[in-house]
Amino acid sequence: MEEILLEWAKAIHRENPVVDAHLDLAAEVYARRMYGERDVVERYYLPHFEEAFLNICVSSVFVSSRDLPERGLHTAVAQIAALREDLEPVSSRIRVVTDLSGLEESLREGRIAVLLSLEGLDPVGADLYLLRAFYDLGVRGAGLTWSRPNAFARGCCKAGEMYEISGGLTGLGREAVAKMEELGMYLDVSHLNNDGFADVLECASRPFIASHSNAWDVHPNYRNLREDQIKAIADRGGVIGLNACGTIAGVSPRQREAALIRLCQHAEHLVARAGAEHAGFGFDLCNGLSASTPRIHFEAEEDDILAHHGEVLSLSAALLERGMAEEVLTGLIGGNFLRYFRSVLR
Repeated sequence: MEEILLEWAKAIHRENPVVDAHLDLAAEVYARRMYGERDVVERYYLPHFEEAFLNICVSSVFVSSRDLPERGLHTAVAQIAALREDLEPVSSRIRVVTDLSGLEESLREGRIAVLLSLEGLDPVGADLYLLRAFYDLGVRGAGLTWSRPNAFARGCCKAGEMYEISGGLTGLGREAVAKMEELGMYLDVSHLNNDGFADVLECASRPFIASHSNAWDVHPNYRNLREDQIKAIADRGGVIGLNACGTIAGVSPRQREAALIRLCQHAEHLVARAGAEHAGFGFDLCNGLSASTPRIHFEAEEDDILAHHGEVLSLSAALLERGMAEEVLTGLIGGNFLRYFRSVLR
């Protein structure tokens, strides 16, 4: 029975678009190349991408707190350059795309399309002209902040913490939302606190996403979305990406069966509350970035429920076993995010 379900899931992935709306790929590539590694994506990611029949991957550009404020801009630009350089030898299989025509061409030719998104506007500092500069570098999405305050907003607490942070968007944050919409960049609210989310509802005029967030009612965590927030994203035409981080899902990845069940529960809840057209995948797999990050203690954090993208097939099989309809699953694995990206990319 398990083999039949896995083959069914594989057929669905093979015949329909598959999207991961959040992966810290550029940060990991930059870190590994700084220490002399090459062909990072080809060696660590591409086989698993292809195993899952992935069509689109959104790479975040994430700057850690240790690089802020002085090296924020430098690090963000260097990550983009490092990722592009690392993909050059395998450009026939995977490449960065910056517009709708490039995305459609990659889909037709069977190449994986990589979209770039800033995970927080910290590299911009307080200068919105740099937002245009990042757009010209190919960045097509952004969150106002990561889980820390900056000139634009206050983020929610980190995933492993549990306390409310008050304070919404600054005046500059509202200007940034307007500037992003003017440029044609999409807004990602995954790391905003509750006050900031409410402010986005007031000032955003276009659909926005939560690229890697789960459901508060399944597991209370300030990185997860409350029922009214889930509904608001759906009502605006946005999409919510299922997060496979154990802390955010509320389960230890070491409990393999329980972890997969919990991930299914979050997916089913998002589909039920947002609607089948407004849920997708945004797995936020961080083990690779953690393993590539220098530290005093060398035990890498391992909080990913899915060890790699190839295991997405097991998740899809589990959802089918639990009764998810095939047409709902095709939207969840990628159809919904593809529709959204087609609507926002110029």
